[in-house]
Amino acid sequence: MRIALILNTRSEETEFQVEYDPPHTVELIKHGIEATGHDYVFIEADENFVETLKRIKPDLAFNRAEGLRGDSRESHVPSILEMLNIPYVGSNVITTAVGLNKAWTKKILMYHGIQTPQFFVYSTLKQVGEVKEGYPYILKPIEEGSSMGINEDNVVSNHSQLKAKLGSMLNEYSQPILIEQFIEGREFSTGLLGRPGKSPEMLAVLEIDFSLFPEVHGVFGQRAKTILDSLDHYICPAKIPKTLRNRLEEISTKIWYALEIRDFVRIDFRMNQRGEIFFLEVNPLPGMDFDTVENDLSFYPYMAMKAGYTYDDLIRRLLESACARYNLQL
Repeated sequence: MRIALILNTRSEETEFQVEYDPPHTVELIKHGIEATGHDYVFIEADENFVETLKRIKPDLAFNRAEGLRGDSRESHVPSILEMLNIPYVGSNVITTAVGLNKAWTKKILMYHGIQTPQFFVYSTLKQVGEVKEGYPYILKPIEEGSSMGINEDNVVSNHSQLKAKLGSMLNEYSQPILIEQFIEGREFSTGLLGRPGKSPEMLAVLEIDFSLFPEVHGVFGQRAKTILDSLDHYICPAKIPKTLRNRLEEISTKIWYALEIRDFVRIDFRMNQRGEIFFLEVNPLPGMDFDTVENDLSFYPYMAMKAGYTYDDLIRRLLESACARYNLQL
């Protein structure tokens, strides 16, 4: 079987390309695919993607493409793969589109009874007067991932701060801004891995230890993820009681089915001092970086390694999950 890895390669260290995969990650996934005994081919998800795909005609695609532009950019490659009847690893067109839009994700999960912080979505400064209580809030670009546009100064405590920050973000990102009630407390990430014929497996839970870098004031944003990044800030497996792990697993699995996620996902939560768990964000296309030399590690493979998987094991499991869905033999 010919398996194509499809992604956007990181060529520069810009805020936008932080979501793209670096060459090291490409080599890791390549090694994992080849370890299954199948043929590997690489396809860059650029403007020539469709022509390249038609020429190569893979039997299965390992989709890692973040997309080039547009508010549904993570859905572009899945759309084309479905149109050309090519099976692929990862969530479908609707799930990836919804997952990129923070507000739509929250609306759907609220319908399914998942608790999420109170929020507003504003595209003009005229709407700012509607927020009259519930401070502090945190502002986030509605259609960006990897904490793009988010740092500790995104938390606002009053109307004047909200108006100033909203104005600057609307100007910089040219998209609606999510204004979300800021939950003081502990932050957890969960990773789910598809299992053919069974409910997804939850990997080791990760907790961010904000006490080790208090300068970010409890905001896991771009500065925390890049300039101040350190494995010392992450506790994995999280030191939590079994009851809390079970609650996180129950909520994460409910989200998996509510959003019709496939093969893999990473989900972020906050827990306040009363023990209430709030859904923050979902990433149906989680990062796969695992460069211990450069300390460039994504949460998802890190949680998998802590759960006992090698990187090759993880790639095999992802391929098995997708192949089972398409009745393919790996």
